[in-house]
Amino acid sequence: MSTCNDIRFLIDVQDENITFSPGCVTLGEYNGKPCKFISGELTYDPTHCEKCGIKNENYVVIRNGKQTSRITLPMAGTSLTFLKLKKQRFFCKACRSNFTAKTSIVETSCHISNQSKAMIILKSGEAQSIKSLSRDCSVSWHTAQREIDKTAQSIKHHHQALPENLSFDEFK
Repeated sequence: MSTCNDIRFLIDVQDENITFSPGCVTLGEYNGKPCKFISGELTYDPTHCEKCGIKNENYVVIRNGKQTSRITLPMAGTSLTFLKLKKQRFFCKACRSNFTAKTSIVETSCHISNQSKAMIILKSGEAQSIKSLSRDCSVSWHTAQREIDKTAQSIKHHHQALPENLSFDEFK
């Protein structure tokens, strides 16, 4: 197994469009705390323009530079872990607009990975404060509370409202 696949396995990335080169893990500092940075690159050939929907035939959609995003991952060991992902940017000649490559590990316009969000929900069942939960998951307490609230709203309640009138047969 190559080093690239070891990194992919370690941080649990299933997106095959993300590649890692040897020596992609570096030690650094973020907000005065020691952390690990993993460098990766996201690129693919789009089938159509995301803005106007035109098919990518005869090089209508071309590559147009890269944009680096710092994505928060769950902690690896005791260090904060970030994925420095170079996302491919594209330019559509038909509608003259730009768009960036998408991946399943993070939502659009977000820098917290879906794995970190899932870890927040898993750890929220334990008896601990929001502050300690957010510290364990490397996010702010606002983010932890927002994710818990969003998940609570998505759960459907199985109880129905009571009827307007209740009748009791016998009571003593």
